[in-house]
Amino acid sequence: MNTTSLKHIIRAILILLLQVLVLKRIGLSTSWLWQYGDIFLYPVIVLLLPFRISRHYAILIGFVIGLIIDMFYDTIGVHAFALTATAYARGLLLAYLEPRGGYQLSMSPTIFSMGLNWVMTFTVFSLLIHTFLYFTAEIFTFVYIGQILLKTLITLILSMLVVMGYHLLFNPKS
Repeated sequence: MNTTSLKHIIRAILILLLQVLVLKRIGLSTSWLWQYGDIFLYPVIVLLLPFRISRHYAILIGFVIGLIIDMFYDTIGVHAFALTATAYARGLLLAYLEPRGGYQLSMSPTIFSMGLNWVMTFTVFSLLIHTFLYFTAEIFTFVYIGQILLKTLITLILSMLVVMGYHLLFNPKS
């Protein structure tokens, strides 16, 4: 195992611990904001995977991380579904947002390697897909489409603040 893989594993473990030990507790508040929104930092694990990783491995990693989150949130496959779909959509988004010169396969989609505007665009679309699918699976009916969209919007804004804060604070180079 090389040092890059070890960095990704350590980062994933720390983000998972932060998600289940801190961010989950924030969502248990009785404030009106937390009735309609959550903070999801864990999708950044899949988003920061290197460009060279195959879509199959990204989907498998997304599924496993989603199952781990499901164990702590007492949801049955909802996080796994949303993160697996996000990992699949990651490949499509990377193809759509590919710069003219292409990607350097040794890099990851970070501010250091791709720039702030590209990372914000990639993150917004990825988190939008993730949160919409999460709340659609959680509520599991389009009768409450207004509630799904409200929860998606609030969670997207809160999660973007935290994820972009993570990107700006840590700015991983790989």
